[in-house]
Amino acid sequence: MEADFDNSVHWVFITDESGMATIFPQVKSKLTTKGIHHISVVYYSPDQVFSFRRELDILVRHYPTVLFTYFISSEVSDNFFQEHPELESIINANTMSQMEFMVCGNEEFCDKASELLYFLDIPQITIQKSLFI
Repeated sequence: MEADFDNSVHWVFITDESGMATIFPQVKSKLTTKGIHHISVVYYSPDQVFSFRRELDILVRHYPTVLFTYFISSEVSDNFFQEHPELESIINANTMSQMEFMVCGNEEFCDKASELLYFLDIPQITIQKSLFI
């Protein structure tokens, strides 16, 4: 069976603490999707709470070649993403034919993340409203 790299996808979920409960079920669903894919979760929490850390650690152990997690403790500020180059590194190291970006969190967080992705020449971004506060 030949791998279909032309239809491979790298899903990148960018979230803060308030958006994690909303995107977590989507991350689990993507993990079981057939085909070749990677999933990156970039998880920001200013006070290092990371309520879903254990769950994500378990999933990384189950899917070590598919799921990549980044836990970043920082406040949202004007130069917030310039100080944390993880997103640019994820984009530069991508090996899939397509990338899909989803941002979920409070309004200020979503605005800052979207600004950075547009700056990095990512024109198509899905913004998911947090279902839980």
